[in-house]
Amino acid sequence: MAKRLKDIKTIKIERPARAKLSAEESLKRTQEFDKRREKFIASIRKGKG
Repeated sequence: MAKRLKDIKTIKIERPARAKLSAEESLKRTQEFDKRREKFIASIRKGKG
């Protein structure tokens, strides 16, 4: 006989709490976005297909 599978509980997916950023950290992320922009656009284009 095959072993019986355990009952699967439903898992509620929750979004992690948002990090509170300082003004300096926000500015730093904004300035670094240009460096990450190409990868960001490429991931969006790849995700559509």
